[in-house]
Amino acid sequence: MRRWVRLVAAVGAGQEKTSDLVLSALVRGRLGELLAPHVPHGESDLFLMGLLSLIDAMLEIPMADVLEKIPLDQATKAVLLGKPSPLRTVFQLMLAHESGEWAAAASLCETLHMDSEAVAGYYWQAQQWASELSHGQ
Repeated sequence: MRRWVRLVAAVGAGQEKTSDLVLSALVRGRLGELLAPHVPHGESDLFLMGLLSLIDAMLEIPMADVLEKIPLDQATKAVLLGKPSPLRTVFQLMLAHESGEWAAAASLCETLHMDSEAVAGYYWQAQQWASELSHGQ
């Protein structure tokens, strides 16, 4: 997992335009990791799902091309390609928090049988973690 963080951080380090993307990817990854014990996700790595969700924008390569080169489970690949996936609701929850769509986030929390305040706390923790990580380099 740390290798993936370093990879994403290294990709962003050389390109100023991606620094916000790297921070967002780190937040998404950490949020996925914090959500994992509370949501069904099969064998999928929710940290990796969040972390890789912006890799296409960082590398300026279509997501399908990026995912051809990375061994990931089908559910993760599908959600990152915008296709139907059992992880779709979890990914939408990440995006809703990121964009401040609180009503959507609350609805998704209901669907996932999670407390929306707890998820908001996880999002805050994820932001803190990503900020500390990015400033620590």
